[in-house]
Amino acid sequence: MNAIMKKGILFLLLTSSVIANAQTLKEALYGGKLKTDSGTVIRKGEDLGSKIDTSKKKPVEVDKNKTVVVKKDSVMSTVTPPLDTTKLAVVTDSAVAAPPTVKSNNQIWKQFIDSASAQLKRDVLPDKKIKSGTYYILIDYDIDVDGKVIINNATPDPADRNLQELVRQTLEAAAPTMNPILSNGKPKRVSKKYNFVLTKE
Repeated sequence: MNAIMKKGILFLLLTSSVIANAQTLKEALYGGKLKTDSGTVIRKGEDLGSKIDTSKKKPVEVDKNKTVVVKKDSVMSTVTPPLDTTKLAVVTDSAVAAPPTVKSNNQIWKQFIDSASAQLKRDVLPDKKIKSGTYYILIDYDIDVDGKVIINNATPDPADRNLQELVRQTLEAAAPTMNPILSNGKPKRVSKKYNFVLTKE
């Protein structure tokens, strides 16, 4: 063998040795096995075995709620990982609002009459112009197509003009809105009558 061939072989061996050492150092560095000692300098010819951390590397925790983007067949698709149910708030039945209940016309009317009777006893009956005794009040009223109550008359028995006017005014001022009365699916105006008792001691 001539000198040029020997130099070529020697050069190839030296190059492959440097590449092998560099590859080992790169794997140790990026594989997380290299000990974290910022003051250490690795020199050529030193044993890398003393610099490698042989303890098991702790796996990196992945946030389960993050969206992961996966590339497949040159098409980007989004994959949402399973939801971490341990972080969900528990909603109890008591926290869910119940739907509002719709009152019937009978319930609306009874509530109205109870309230009006109490007001009449408190504000109207003490009037000195009204005689003591028991009065039977007959209310003549309409439920309009929009459910509005229209008081036509409120007649006391025995008759008393003052009481009649005061009762009518009190009822008109607080008249409720009721559910429209339907006939063949269409609302219609309906006339009704109702009576209740007022007693002045």
